[in-house]
Amino acid sequence: MTAGDTFGPDDYGGSKFARFVRKCNDFRSTPAAVLAVSTMAVFADTVVYGLIVPFLPEILQERLGMSSSANGILFGCFGVGVLVGAPVSAYISDRWKLRKWPMIIGLVGLGATSVLFAFSNAFWELVLARLAQGVSSGITWAVGLGMIADVYAGEAIGKAMGIAFSGFTLGYLGGPVLGGVIYDAGGVHAIAIFVGAITVVDLVCRLLLREPKDVLSASASRANSPPNLELSQREQLLESSLHEKDSVADVPSSAHGVPLPAPVLIASPVTAGRAGVVEIISSGNSNESNGTDASANQRDENDSGEKRRTTMLDLLKEWPILACCIATITVTGASGSFEPTLPIVLVDKYNLKSTIIGVIFIALVIPNAVIGPFAGKFTDNERVLARIAPYGRFGFIIIGSLLEAVAIACVGATSNIAGLVINLVFVGMLGGVAAVPIMSIMGVHVHRMGGDAYAKVYALFNIAYSVGVIVIPTVLPPIMNAIGFAATMGVTAAILVFGAIVLAIHPTIMLLRHGRSAYAGENARVFL
Repeated sequence: MTAGDTFGPDDYGGSKFARFVRKCNDFRSTPAAVLAVSTMAVFADTVVYGLIVPFLPEILQERLGMSSSANGILFGCFGVGVLVGAPVSAYISDRWKLRKWPMIIGLVGLGATSVLFAFSNAFWELVLARLAQGVSSGITWAVGLGMIADVYAGEAIGKAMGIAFSGFTLGYLGGPVLGGVIYDAGGVHAIAIFVGAITVVDLVCRLLLREPKDVLSASASRANSPPNLELSQREQLLESSLHEKDSVADVPSSAHGVPLPAPVLIASPVTAGRAGVVEIISSGNSNESNGTDASANQRDENDSGEKRRTTMLDLLKEWPILACCIATITVTGASGSFEPTLPIVLVDKYNLKSTIIGVIFIALVIPNAVIGPFAGKFTDNERVLARIAPYGRFGFIIIGSLLEAVAIACVGATSNIAGLVINLVFVGMLGGVAAVPIMSIMGVHVHRMGGDAYAKVYALFNIAYSVGVIVIPTVLPPIMNAIGFAATMGVTAAILVFGAIVLAIHPTIMLLRHGRSAYAGENARVFL
C-alpha cells in the first residue's frame, strides 16, 4: 500500500490511536491541509526574512564597521533572489502540475542558506547567503499560493488567502520579534538552531501532504463523484463550459452584479489565442455580441488543437493583474520600510536593545495578523462588494493604502515611544486591509481565465513583492541619512498614495462611462 492510497477503518484497528491516525491520514487529503501547510510555508519563509532585523546593525555597523546603507543592500539581495526563484519554479510547477516537491526543494534550500547566513563572517558571505535565501523563498511562495488556488473555488479564495496572509504577516513582521529574543538568548548559534527546527517541522508537514490534484480526487470520492485523474477540478469545469451553446450574455451573476463562481468565458484581445478567457463585460449591445460570436468561433478552432498555455506576459496584459502587481510593490514596500530604518532610530534615538526592538515590532504584527482573515472574508461578501462597485476588492486596497499612508506619516512625526507604538498598531491593521485583497483578486481573475496559471500569477506577486523589498528598503536608509526619519516616513506615505491613485483610475473611468446603475440588477456588469 502506497502513501497515496485511501485507508479503510480496518487498516487501523479500533483503538483511539488508530482512529487518530486515520483522521490524520484523511486530513492530509483535504483542502484545509493544503491551506495549513501552505500557510506554514509562507510563515517559515517570511520569518527567516525578518529574523535578522534586530541584530543586523550590531553585525554590520559594530562588527564589520559598515555604513547603514549596507542594511538595505542585504534586504534588497533577498528580493533579487526571489526574482530568480519565483518565475522559474512557477513555470515548472504549472507546466508539469508539480506542487509538493518544488515546495520541499525550496524548504531544504531555505534552511541550508539560513544556517550559512548565521555563520557568515564577511559581508560577501552575507550577500551570497541572502541571495540564496531569496531564491528558496521565491520557490515556496509561488508554488505554495498556487496550491491554495488549486483547491479552493475561485470566488471563495478570498478567505483562504486571508488566512495565508496571516501566516505571511506573522513571519514577515514577527520575525524581528523572534530574532531579537533568540539572538539575545544565544547569539547566531541560537538563530541557526531555531531555523533548523522550523525547517524540520515544515519538512515533515510537506512530506505528509498529498499533491493538490490528489486532494481534489479524494474530495470528489468523498462526495461520491468520480474524479477525473487527467484534469484538475477547474479544468473539468472549463472543458464542460467550452461545449456550452449558451451565449456569453447568459453568464450567471448575482443580484448585485458579482459573478457566480463559474468560469467566465468573455473574450478579450489579450487572451484571444487561448480557450477560456475573461474580461469584464456582460451587457448585451450589438458590438459586444459580435465580439462574442468571434470568440466562440476562435474557441471552436482551438478545440481541435492543443490549448495554448497562459504565459506571464499574458497575465501582465490583464489590467487587474498589472494593478495588483503595482499595489504589491507599494503596499509591501511600505511595510518593508520599517525593517532597515526603525531599528536604527530606536538604537540611536532611544538607546534600545535588540530584545526591546523586537518587542516593538509586535505592534505591527498582531493587528496585521488579526485583520487578515476578516479582510479576506469581507472581500468575498457580495453585498459589501456591490456597495462599492465598480471598485470592488480594489476599493479595500485603495482605502487601506490611503489610511495607512496617514498612519505612517504619524509614525515619523512621533517623538516618544508610546505614540510610536500606537501609530504602528494602526499601520499594521491598515496594511492588512490593503494587502489581503491583492492575492484574492489575482486568484479570482486567473480562475475566470480558465485556471491554468495559478503558480505563474503568484510568481508575479512574488516578483512585485521583490521589487518592493529591493527598491524601497534599499533606498530608504540613504534617504534617512540625508533628510531624517520623519521625512523618510513622509516619502513612504507618498508612495502609498501614488499606488492608491493608480489603482483608482480604471474603476473610476468605468464608473463615469457606465454609471452606478450598470453594476446593479440582473444584467450587472462584472467587476472584481
